Parts: sequence; structure tokens; C-alpha cells
Amino acid sequence: MKRFLLWPFLWMTSAISLYGQSQLPPFGQPILQELEMKTCSIDPGADAMKLLDYQEKEIIIDFGFKIKTLRRVKIKIFNPRGFQHANIAIPYISRIKGTKLSDINAYIHYQDAAGRVTTEKVEKNQIFRNNQDNAFKKISFTFPNLKAGCVIEYQYEQTEKNSLHLDPWFFQDIIPTQLSLFKLTIPYNIRVENRLMGVDSINVNTKEVGGGAFYAPSLAREYALHHVPAFKSEKMMTSVADNLQRVEFSVQANLPDSELLINGESRWHRYARLLINSEEFGKQLNKTIPGTEAVIDSARKMKSREAKINYLCQQVKKQVKWDEMQTFYPGSLTDAWKEKIGNSAEINLILLNLLRQSGIASFPVLISTRENGRADESFFSLSQFNGVDILIKDSSKTYLLDGTQQFQSYQIPPANILNRYVLSLDTSNVNWFLVTDSRPLLKTILYINAALSEDGRINGSANISYFDHSKVQKLLESDKTKVEEKAEEKEFIKKDFTELKIDSLVVSDKDDELAPLMESFVFTHEPSSSGDFIFLDPFFLSSFRKNPFTDSARRFSIDFNSRQYLLTSMSITLPASYQIDFQPKNVKLRMADSSIIFTRTIRVVDNTIYFTNITEVMEPLFDPEQYPAIRDFFTRMYTMVAEQIVLKKK
Repeated sequence: MKRFLLWPFLWMTSAISLYGQSQLPPFGQPILQELEMKTCSIDPGADAMKLLDYQEKEIIIDFGFKIKTLRRVKIKIFNPRGFQHANIAIPYISRIKGTKLSDINAYIHYQDAAGRVTTEKVEKNQIFRNNQDNAFKKISFTFPNLKAGCVIEYQYEQTEKNSLHLDPWFFQDIIPTQLSLFKLTIPYNIRVENRLMGVDSINVNTKEVGGGAFYAPSLAREYALHHVPAFKSEKMMTSVADNLQRVEFSVQANLPDSELLINGESRWHRYARLLINSEEFGKQLNKTIPGTEAVIDSARKMKSREAKINYLCQQVKKQVKWDEMQTFYPGSLTDAWKEKIGNSAEINLILLNLLRQSGIASFPVLISTRENGRADESFFSLSQFNGVDILIKDSSKTYLLDGTQQFQSYQIPPANILNRYVLSLDTSNVNWFLVTDSRPLLKTILYINAALSEDGRINGSANISYFDHSKVQKLLESDKTKVEEKAEEKEFIKKDFTELKIDSLVVSDKDDELAPLMESFVFTHEPSSSGDFIFLDPFFLSSFRKNPFTDSARRFSIDFNSRQYLLTSMSITLPASYQIDFQPKNVKLRMADSSIIFTRTIRVVDNTIYFTNITEVMEPLFDPEQYPAIRDFFTRMYTMVAEQIVLKKK
């Protein structure tokens, strides 16, 4: 571990408090003014802030395309809660895009109790490379002697071969940023267009660099944004990627638009043709993958198209494990099938290959998942997309398939692209279309049959049915980490149950993707009581999340993902020694346009209480302008959810 004690020369650099666009402080040298900062000027309550987030990219034409990147980040840690931002992870794709990371350097600067400044370098043996597979790699490290008030910084170089894919530059992060700076150098015969997202304007400087008597100069652009506030997420917003302040890029050869007109095709048609004719992408779809012959033969013998689709989906999911990489860059489909592991593009193109080999007309579809952000037809860039799914369409039905989605039926569209635009690569009909579904894909039905005993306990049985995306979510819960489970617990209303015991749980149709998931169990519940009174919560077996719409204002759209339907039906028989002291009123609460409806019905027949609640969300997306009405609706609805049936002992 190398240590440097620096004191006499610090005042030479301490005057650099706000970095200029053309002048950056030397890397690896401390600045006293930064070390003495006590709070963030952008957000005084911030635990950490980025002093500098800098990236410099150069597109190089040298026997193919190459992108060279220099990335540099400098972070001020204000308190121990900010230590999490010192855990650095740099993921990259190696196998597909030929990416190489090199020259990784990192430093930490801090003051000791006497005010002396120390700089320590992160040594090479403290930098770890995760090479678990041949495609997705990660470099990770943290910093020694981490303490409140320190400044950390790191930089690295990255080279991507055979790529003209420019990732968006995100000005904004979950912590404030003092200066976000992006430089891009473009050869004269490459055209780069850009669009701003989440911000109206930024500082952009453009100049020519290089050039000479026999070659044209390159174009250098510099994008800068000062004092960027931290991104504040909102409950149930569309996605972080939809709303972060960023600039996106479209890279293409600098050909005149007249050439496209002469060839009679749009840019998107050209992209589709290039991908379909590519050896790495489209030409793999029509070659039999060694080892799939028996699967294809079995599928061909099936009479029903739907039976073939379901069978092939199951075979691919069983054979090829997803390596968690979401991309539309496939490697060898043959290797992925043989090695039984692949990225999302490989898995879905294998499935597409088998469908075609089995006689089912199907086409690739470029997608941008919800986590990646919305794709835009008017912005001509393949960098918008991060996946490829499968389209099966005829005059009667349309299916969108994703072989990476465990537990999900082929009959419903994947949740990660629902209400998103996608691009069909059917070269005879290249088109954009919106993925929608009018069915309530988040649907749960709960039936309860119970009786109250003389000693105030409720004994009964329950049956819960989870349909479509609700089933998928339920089955995926078992894969959640303890941290995720703890975070989720905070979102649910927790009742003060004296006792709730669940026994004899039976789960049915877990492995049948075409059927709802069924849970049946018996239970004993002791509701809260006071003296001769028992307070019965009709939702004691339902998990209602806390009201997500309590803020006075909202900036981002509201995303329910799909239409939703929740039914709770309960019957509770009372002993002769109890009577109803208070019964909530029957109510039907609805938005003005009937987009959300809450219905509660309570009736008593002889000595049995029948309770029914139906909550329906009829529209999946709402604009921020609709927020006041939604906030009012949910405030009233959650007030009704909290109402209890009061029983009194005679």
C-alpha cells in the first residue's frame, strides 16, 4: 500500500473549487478545499456527492470501428451513510463486443486528526475481476481507510472493437453531481445525432480537431452540466431510466438521406435488413442448431400451433440457463445450446430458430425493457434497445415471447415491455408497435371461509389464486435476497396481530405456466380486542402496501404496469354470544373516468358476515397532471381499508 503525505503544495490547487469545462484538476492529487467541505452545496443533506463525473469517448476507424473511452469519477463522502458509494463495480460485455478494460487506477484522500492530508492508492491486488463466464465481466474494488470527509477518485480506459454503439451519458445520479462532463470525438465520415432527456438545455461546445492536407479533421463535442441535483425516485413511476437527465446518441455512417430514398427504404428498414443479413444475428436463425433435431422432430408432430409454441418454450427454458445479461447482441447459438447457458439474445434467437424449424412463422423484435427506458421511433439509434424478443402473429392471435422469463406463459406479453414500443424486424413489414393487453394481467383472488370461536379466535381455510403476472411475481419472491425482503416489508401495512398461524399449505400448478398458481391453507387468527369488543380487520389475510401517493406533488408518470384486479371474498360465522356493534358501509369509490374502482360490500345473513372487496385498476398509465385526482382517490380508499368490523360479546 502506497502512502503519500502532502501538505505544502495543497494550496496551489485548492483554488480549483468548480472545475471548468476545459480545465480539470490533476488525477490522484488531493485538493484541500474539497477535503474541508462539510456539506454539499447542491443538497446540504446529501451523504455523498460526485465532485466530477467525466467521460471522454473517441470513435476510431482503424480496420473496422473502435470506441476508446476514458472514464474518471471523483466522489466526496460526507458521513458513514455515504460509504456505500465507495463500493465500485464496473460491468462490461467481453465476448460479444470485444470490450477490454485497462489502466484502472484509484486513490483515496483524507485528513487525519492533526489535519495532515494523506493519499493512498488502491493497489492492483485490491482490484478484483469477476470472470465467471465468457460474456459478462465485472471489475470491483473499494478503498482502504474509508472515513467521513474523505475524497475518493478512480479512472480507467475501455476499448470496444467492432462497435458503433454509444451508451447514453447520464448527467444525473442518485447523489448530487457538481460537474458532469462528456467529450466525444467523431471522425469526419461518421454522423452522430443526439437528444436530451429530462433536461431542457445543457452547455455544448463543438470544435474541429486534427486534420491535414490529405484528411479531414474530426469533430469534438463537449457536453457539460453543472450542479446536477440527485435523482429522487417516486413510488410507482415508470422507471429510473425513463426519467434520469441524460443525452442519448445515434451513430451512423455519414451517408446522404437521398441514398435511402433511392433505395426506397427507411432508416429502420435499413437497420432491420442489416441485422437480418448479419452472420452473427439473422443468418443464425435459419441454420439447424446441432443437438436440437429431436426437439424439432417432436414439435413437428404436434397438431396444434399453440402446443408447439408451449413445448418449444419449455424446452428452451430447461436447456439454456439465462446468465442475467440483457442484450440484443448474440454470440454463437450453437455454443449457447451446447454449454446450456446464454444471454437474452442467444436464448430468444434459439427459441426463434426452433419455432421456424418447426414450421411456425415468427420474427425477431427489438425491445427496450422498462429498466432500460423507452425507445423512440423518431430517434434513429440501435443503442436504444437492450434485447430481442419473438413475435408470432397471424389473422387471429399475436404472441410476444421471451425465453428468459421463468414461470411466464407464452400467452401473455412479458411484463418488462408492456406498454412500451418495440420494433419488428420482419423485413417485409418493418414497423413499430405498442405492446398492450386489455386483460388484468395482475390478478389475485382470495376466498376465506372462517368461524369465530367463543374465545375470540378465528379459525378457517383460505384459497388464493394468482394469475398471469401475479403468479410470476409470487414465484419470484422465493429468489429475493434478505435485503430486498426487508425493504419490501416496509412497504406493507403491518397489522398488530396477536396471533396468526398458517398450516397445511398446499401449492398447486406451480410448474404449469398455463394455469394460475393456487395456494390453499388453514389458519388460526386472534384479532385485536378490548374488553368485550373484538376488532375484525377484513383484510387480515391481504397485504395492502402503504399508500404510495401521499406526496403533495409529483413530477413523473404513474405506472401500474398493467390492468389489475384484486378480489377478497370472506364469510365468517359468529357464535350466538357475539353481535355486530359496528359495520362499515357498503361503498363504491371510483375515479371520475372510472379508471380505478374500489367496491366494498358487507351483508349479514343470520349469524354469518359476508364481506366482498374488489379493487380494479382499468388503466396502466397516468400522467403527472392526473396525480391530484389519484392522490385524493387513494387517500379515501386507504381510509376505507383501515375500517374494521366491531364485534361485541352479548
